[in-house]
Parts: sequence; structure tokens; C-alpha cells
Amino acid sequence: MCRSNFTVQQYQLKISKTITYNTSAMNLILKYQQKISKPLLMADIISGLVLLLFLYTSLSKLAGYSKFKNVLIASHLLKPVSGVVAWLLPVTELVIVGLLFIPSLRLKGLYASFILISLFTLYLIYMIIFTPDLPCQCGGVLKLLTWPEHIFFNLFFILLSLTGILLYKRNKNMRSDYPP
Repeated sequence: MCRSNFTVQQYQLKISKTITYNTSAMNLILKYQQKISKPLLMADIISGLVLLLFLYTSLSKLAGYSKFKNVLIASHLLKPVSGVVAWLLPVTELVIVGLLFIPSLRLKGLYASFILISLFTLYLIYMIIFTPDLPCQCGGVLKLLTWPEHIFFNLFFILLSLTGILLYKRNKNMRSDYPP
């Protein structure tokens, strides 16, 4: 009978390497299967929704840049600064997307989105009062909304951002390490 030429020590070494490998693989698996708290999960979902909104709006503004700039020029309030706003707004929205994507900066991204959506909603209210016939530069489904419906849409995302901020602040000792 011919057995393998392994000695007992070589066999033990092989088993210990296998166990070490399996243990490190198990630790890796366990690291990514940690339970996440429900409030933190909700805050991450909210961040993801706001991220998608800002990504969509910034890319649609950049894709239709000349039309977007013309709409800004038609606004009596923004006409003097329309050139700057036309490129600064989509860039700011993309920065907010980046903040919302990076877990350690997500709370700052929610604050920034809350401020920007609030400012835009105030602008929309101004437009309804003083220039109700201004065309909307929104794309996709958003262009089907009337000005008042657009305000309610924005109010929904203002509340979402505020809810996300509160959820992250209440769970500040816990932080998500995952993209939304």
C-alpha cells in the first residue's frame, strides 16, 4: 500500500492553512452581512432617492444647456445672472450627488439638497406669482407637472431630505458604509 509522502507535520500545516483561509473568508463574508438598523436603512434609501433626483436634474440641464439657459434668461429675476446660474446649478447638483454617494459625507449632502430644493421651491413660488407663463425646463415626467404640482413635488423631496437628516442625526453613532 502506497500512501502519500506527506508527513504528519506537513499534513497539519496544510490543514492549518486551509482553516486560516476559511476563517478569513468567513470574516470577509460576515463583514458584508452585518445587520443595518432600520432607521439607518431608511436614511440610506432617502439619500438614494434624493441622489437620483439630483443626478437626473443635473444631467437633463447639461443635456439641454442652451434651452435651460434661455429659460433662465426669460426669468426677470435671474436674467442678470443667467449665464452663471446656467452652469453653476448643474455643477452644484452633481457635487450634491457626490456628497450623497459617499457615506461619510451623506449628511452634508442631505443638508445641501434640503437648502437647494428649498431655494428652488421659493423661486417657483415667485414664478407663479409674478411670471406664471414661464416654460419649464424639466425633462421626462417632470415636464408634465404644472407649476403648483411642481411645488408639491419639491415639498415632498424637502420633507424627504429633512427626514433623512433627522434619521442620520438620531443615529449619529451608527454610520452606513454602503452607497445608497
